Amino acid sequence: MSAVSDNWKVLIVDDETSVHTITQLALADFEFEGKGVELISSYSAEEAKQQIAANEDTAIALIDVVMETSGAGLNLIDYIRNDLSNKRVRLILRTGQPGYAPEMEVVKSYDINDYREKTELTAERLLTTVYSALRSFRDIVGMEKLLDELNVAKVSAESANQAKTAFLATASHELRTPLNAIMGMSEMIHGEAFGPIGNEKYKEYAWNIVKSGENLLAVVQNILDMAHGTVSALPLNEEEVNIGELVKDTLLNLNLINEKKSSKLNPKTSSLTLLADRIAVQRMLIILLSNAVKFSTEKLNINVLVRMNENAEVELCVTDDGRGFSTLDLDKLTTPFSGTEQSTIADGSGLGLGLSVARELIERHGGHLKIRNRAEGGADACLIFPKERVL
Repeated sequence: MSAVSDNWKVLIVDDETSVHTITQLALADFEFEGKGVELISSYSAEEAKQQIAANEDTAIALIDVVMETSGAGLNLIDYIRNDLSNKRVRLILRTGQPGYAPEMEVVKSYDINDYREKTELTAERLLTTVYSALRSFRDIVGMEKLLDELNVAKVSAESANQAKTAFLATASHELRTPLNAIMGMSEMIHGEAFGPIGNEKYKEYAWNIVKSGENLLAVVQNILDMAHGTVSALPLNEEEVNIGELVKDTLLNLNLINEKKSSKLNPKTSSLTLLADRIAVQRMLIILLSNAVKFSTEKLNINVLVRMNENAEVELCVTDDGRGFSTLDLDKLTTPFSGTEQSTIADGSGLGLGLSVARELIERHGGHLKIRNRAEGGADACLIFPKERVL
């Protein structure tokens, strides 16, 4: 293969010496985009095959039809396009005997870019034809370069994504073991398993360690699910779920119903029953509650509502009295690893993981997650279940 030329390579394929001379004179001072032309002469189709194979960056080939045989030029075109798989070079067929190769038949049957009779291809028309062909060649080369760059970027992105997934999975597994130990020992301290510890504050702090460990464990689980794609892979274990009872049990377990906190149920719709995966619904609710706790005020004014909307869909909504979200925040909330500016890692929402898991789980139920700011302050996060799931 020859070195890449600084000029545009033009291959002249013709068995008449005069054609080479005339073409060389016509293109002697030719310039396109700051580059001249490098003319390569071949006096037979067989010689041209060697030249085109050795010069893959050839931009244009001006090919005569009739040379050593009546169809030598057409055979050369077939060789270039099919045997060499060279789709870039612009092939311009020139013939002094049009009867041997009728234009329409040749254009239909062969992958050429132009067809000219030698008598009509004056110096001016030759220049026009070469300009047009070079523009086409330039654009094709540019597109190939762009596609190569995109492929490299794609491979790099896929490699980076695989590395990220492997790292997250490994790190998450490594975190679970010490976390379980911390939570287990803290729970033993809180329960005074080996006798009284004297100061009630120590018991309170031990329980805080347990709850913080549970939050961090939820983050780890979300990371594992997103890294392995298990959220969308696990089958739903569908059963009849009384949403009101599920909400109440969840709030009691999370200690969000007591005298100091105003979390409550909508009593009018608490008896709604859905066909759903109970564990998945509870997990989604815990994710929404975790975000509400983080963004609500110190009074922790969290409201949980179960209602049927005008489309006969069931909405399970968690509201808080925080500052709400900016438009940018709302766009990012359900995208993994793109939490809001104020986010922390405490419950996983700072990574955008929790809400991403909730979004995937509700979509697997045929529904969707809706998050919006309320006019009176705070925000709503609603799980919308389709009417087909209402029993």
